Amino acid sequence: MAMESVPESKTLHIPKLRRRWQILVLQLISTASLMMIMKRMNSVFGSCTDEFIQDSGGIDSTYWCPAYEHTRGLKYWSESDTVDLVLPDFVHGLTDTSGTPLTGDATFVAPVLLCIAITAIWVYILHQPEKIQTWANRIITWGFLAWMALPFLLSWIYQIVVAGPHLPFGNENPNLNHIGKLWDPFMFAFELIFLGIVFAPILAGLMGIWGLSKRMVTWAVGYFLMVVGIHAMLTFEGITDAVDVGLQPLPAQIGDATLYGGLFSPLSLTLISIAILIIVFMESALAVISHLEYAAMLPEDAKRNPEYVNQFNNVVNSHLVHMTVITAVVMLTTAIAIEFDDFLISLVGLLEGSQWSGQVSESLELQLTYGKVISAGLFLLVVAGMRFVLPWQRLTGIIETGMSRLRND
Repeated sequence: MAMESVPESKTLHIPKLRRRWQILVLQLISTASLMMIMKRMNSVFGSCTDEFIQDSGGIDSTYWCPAYEHTRGLKYWSESDTVDLVLPDFVHGLTDTSGTPLTGDATFVAPVLLCIAITAIWVYILHQPEKIQTWANRIITWGFLAWMALPFLLSWIYQIVVAGPHLPFGNENPNLNHIGKLWDPFMFAFELIFLGIVFAPILAGLMGIWGLSKRMVTWAVGYFLMVVGIHAMLTFEGITDAVDVGLQPLPAQIGDATLYGGLFSPLSLTLISIAILIIVFMESALAVISHLEYAAMLPEDAKRNPEYVNQFNNVVNSHLVHMTVITAVVMLTTAIAIEFDDFLISLVGLLEGSQWSGQVSESLELQLTYGKVISAGLFLLVVAGMRFVLPWQRLTGIIETGMSRLRND
């Protein structure tokens, strides 16, 4: 008796799975999170200080600081009178196609579209035979070498024929100094560095999401964390006293929790949202890769077996639900942890009614970074201690059982 099998469109083969709505939703969630990370990071870590701008000649002058922003660096590079940008300005997001300067979020559109195009080409090549991939790598490598060497050699040979033998450098006639043509590709590399300050993790993230590369996804996450760490280091008061690179520091105080029922302050909401977006980006991207890796390791018969297919669908559907719920819980508990000191002080004041609680609540130290770290540490201690009072495992089991019943209904 032949084993029952599912229709061809519902098997667990990778080409079929990549068209499943669950997989596509996870990839789209990861892509949207990646774009939102870029926007939030730019708004928080992409500014220079007003003092630095004034010292550089004002807002209309050409200045650059190592912020998470790409247009200032490209303008500074192009207006230095030593190099010309290889890519058109509209590709960099400096202007639109008519030459009108762009500002704000509009500067991201063209570079993001370029990243999407490169990702699409890269994913297409990945799905081609190894011979085509080898030829693609060779074309790129030899093309770069030809770009570097051929203009130099052709111009030198031509001038030797016209003006006689000479060295390609050190001549009074600038037309006889051909050595500069060797540096054009390297100048293009520096141009990509300024562009890559913002868009290198975007390109890597897109390649990781749609090319199913864990290494690319983790590299993008590591890059974002590195940007946060470098910004914190370069804006530390002890560093800025010695060398001020012009980065706009974050406020020293977290601010009052005035949003969403007193859970968030404007600054804490911004920073927590960046952290949550990074988590969502990494979790959804790696989930797709892990699920497809599992399906790829199944025997051929299992990929058509209805039980395995149903199991796979249940796992992916559960992952979508769990990711949504757990992300919301993480965001809520983080907000509570940051404001936990206020809760404790209010509780003490309510129980004892002393002036101590009022004096402590007005202390500026609690609004500083280390004060919030202490608050979060107290929250963790209380939650860890409550395991002796509340059966956390039973509570989470009840919640998961309820979620399973809702899905089955």
